Amino acid sequence: MGISRRTFLKATGAGAVGLALGQLGIDLAPAQAYAAGLKTAGCKEVISICPFCSCCCNTIFSVKGGKIISVEGDPDYPVSGGGLCAKGAALLSMHVNKHRVTKPLYRAPGSAKWVEKDWAWTINRIARR
Repeated sequence: MGISRRTFLKATGAGAVGLALGQLGIDLAPAQAYAAGLKTAGCKEVISICPFCSCCCNTIFSVKGGKIISVEGDPDYPVSGGGLCAKGAALLSMHVNKHRVTKPLYRAPGSAKWVEKDWAWTINRIARR
């Protein structure tokens, strides 16, 4: 993901202007709230649980068109109060990662090669063991 010099200068200039306006007493909170709402406008919110530790923090997934758009902590959950640890905050990036394994892989004992198996075979194998 390369960034050109021109884009960097534009972003730096916009940031400087925003900082200057904030220092002059102009309230930027309504603009920030509006901008935050644009990303998740029209999304369905689904509450789930972070799978990483024993705290089991609630997470809110914003889903649009069958795809996860954002993940945030549930502010009503008493343990975390809406905060997520680094692993919980990375749920979205792990879900959309192109290197994510989506099919069961099996490596036979003594073998150096992984073989793709179907779900029925995998579940039967786990049940037998």
